[in-house]
Amino acid sequence: MAHLALYREWRPKTFDEMVEQKQAVHALRQSVINKQIAHAYLFSGTRGTGKTTLAKIFSRAINCLNPQNGNPCNVCDICRPALDGQLMDIVEMDAASNNSVDNIRRLCDEVIFMPAQAAFKVYIIDEVHMLSTGAFNALLKTLEEPPAHAVFILATTEPHRIPATILSRCQRYEFRRIPVDSMVTHLQAIVEKDQISIQDEALRTIAILADGALRDAISILDQARSAYADCITHDQILGLVGVVRDQFLQDTAQALIEHDGLALLQRVDELVLSGRDIPRFVTDLAQYLRNVLVCSVSDPNAPENLLIRVNSETLSGMKYLAENVTAQRLIDLIRGLSSLLPDLRWAADNRTVLEIGLIRIADAIAASDQFSRDEKKDVPEKPSSETENQQKIDQTKPLESNQTVDSEVKRMNGEPIPPETDDVIDPVTQPVFDAVAEIEDPIQIDNYDSRQEDNSGKTSVQVPDDIAAEETAVDIDQVWPRVLSTLQEYGYMTLYLFSRPAKPVLTDKTLELFFQSDEHVHFQEMSKPESLKIVNDIMKKLTGQSYTIKAKMNGDVKKIHCSTEEAWIDKVRQSAGRLGIPVEEES
Repeated sequence: MAHLALYREWRPKTFDEMVEQKQAVHALRQSVINKQIAHAYLFSGTRGTGKTTLAKIFSRAINCLNPQNGNPCNVCDICRPALDGQLMDIVEMDAASNNSVDNIRRLCDEVIFMPAQAAFKVYIIDEVHMLSTGAFNALLKTLEEPPAHAVFILATTEPHRIPATILSRCQRYEFRRIPVDSMVTHLQAIVEKDQISIQDEALRTIAILADGALRDAISILDQARSAYADCITHDQILGLVGVVRDQFLQDTAQALIEHDGLALLQRVDELVLSGRDIPRFVTDLAQYLRNVLVCSVSDPNAPENLLIRVNSETLSGMKYLAENVTAQRLIDLIRGLSSLLPDLRWAADNRTVLEIGLIRIADAIAASDQFSRDEKKDVPEKPSSETENQQKIDQTKPLESNQTVDSEVKRMNGEPIPPETDDVIDPVTQPVFDAVAEIEDPIQIDNYDSRQEDNSGKTSVQVPDDIAAEETAVDIDQVWPRVLSTLQEYGYMTLYLFSRPAKPVLTDKTLELFFQSDEHVHFQEMSKPESLKIVNDIMKKLTGQSYTIKAKMNGDVKKIHCSTEEAWIDKVRQSAGRLGIPVEEES
């Protein structure tokens, strides 16, 4: 006798043998019992969930000579030939290979003839979404008003591709993914009946890998039975389907978290030599980090987490990683791996793309951590807007009138002013406007008569309240070169090269980076969320303020960007604008 595949041998033959899909099974069984048979049904759902199997059971049940509580007896003169595929009144058609309008027209011509033996003539059209537009139109009228003896059962995995005119004429049943516990129970029954030696942990691994498709789970079990004579283990199942082991995923995830580039390269080399599928590995690694994220946000001491379907040893490793990493870092890692998949799909050398991608993700996480540590280190509390300018004035040295005027003239001309003290200004950790300690507005210098004596006998400048309350403006033309140098300093060479052509425009709290029409590649790289986040972190560090970063394409940026003016003219314009003084520029 020829070998019969395990999933065909264990295909359910009655409603009672169906695994899950209780909502569809109950409704169809009641329609058989009450003899209320509709003319068209649509079964939709993912692969391996029982759509075609239930269609065959239902087609036998409505024609069975001795139904038992809605189930077909499978022994009468109708059921036996139907099980063998020899009953002419039950027609099963594959729409993937018979999708032309001529095939459907031939079917519509045959449907008018009475059934030969059974009470109903049943047409099971599998993968119905593959029909062409003309075929759907040819089927439409027959499906709307079929003969009384005709029943159509349409099965599909993609119901969104079926025209609404077809959907509205069918009774629709959604088939859900089979839960892991239900699949394990069914697999245990198969193992006991066929005397297959396999570990319980391996059965659960098969159910998890099947991803809700019971047929896939039975096929994996059949393949394992043929491949291994001894007791089948968890690792053997993983090796059979080409999935890397959980320990390998944990080691790779830990190398990513610890930004260990050498360990990542060693893991990739081991992966390639073992012949694993690289895109599948990236997906599995992202799924593993997702499970670690679930451990991070849920109770780690819970005896069993229903959102994580792994064995106890793997779960303990995930909990260990969750205790040593933040949720935000895990989210960044998952996003980075997701963005890596399209590059692998079109790359000629997947190994190189994977190595570069993993190192880039690890470096981005490392730089983000460095920023976080720098921000927490010696960060003074930000003064309120009412006292910010006054504090800057108090920190300056008392100046004579001539020295004050000379400093102001130098500032108006854009010349550098030597520091008044021996303190060294950190260009990274200190905001850009803190490098100038003198008063910026000319009116504060001219109003020399408003100086008052304090208790120490030294003179100080009295600043009007409306001026002191204003927030110091940020000159993006001075800040942006420092942003580029900081990118280069922290090792973001790719981001540095792609952001160099950008023309920055700062309005309120929004920094817009404009690119020319021929800089589309630069625009795409800077539009990524991780790129914008890095730029925002650097801007916040340099200016002490948070901005909304946007990348935009523009044909003529010079019309928008106003940085072509001389620096001293721009400063005069800003100062006059704050004081309400009209300024007219002449050649």
